[in-house]
Amino acid sequence: MGLVDKIREFLTGGSKPSGEAGDPYGILLYYRCQRCKTPVRIRVDRRNDLNREDDGPGTFVLRKEVMDDRCFSLMHSEIWFDSGYKIVASDVTGGTLISQEEYESLTDPSPPSEETAAPPDQAAND
Repeated sequence: MGLVDKIREFLTGGSKPSGEAGDPYGILLYYRCQRCKTPVRIRVDRRNDLNREDDGPGTFVLRKEVMDDRCFSLMHSEIWFDSGYKIVASDVTGGTLISQEEYESLTDPSPPSEETAAPPDQAAND
């Protein structure tokens, strides 16, 4: 790590928040609609979308309305972050906040396995 990288790390706060690789200011959040169970991924820009507040469970608060692309229901959320941009409290109406692993399992386009694709004991009846 060179001198410029050390200075950049010091000025930006060190560790990267939970955004995608190469996106130092992004925080990814995952929701699931209460009505249609559709998962939704959003990106929050920690420089513009978070508000600093003194009275609350965390240092920063995000108030966001999220809409899925299936039933178009709004999910209203208030999410509190600590100074390291980790979630300390959340309140979501119309949906739930889910983990990245849950989101990936709900959106996994992998084909069904051979055991579930073929009806059981089909060869035994022939």
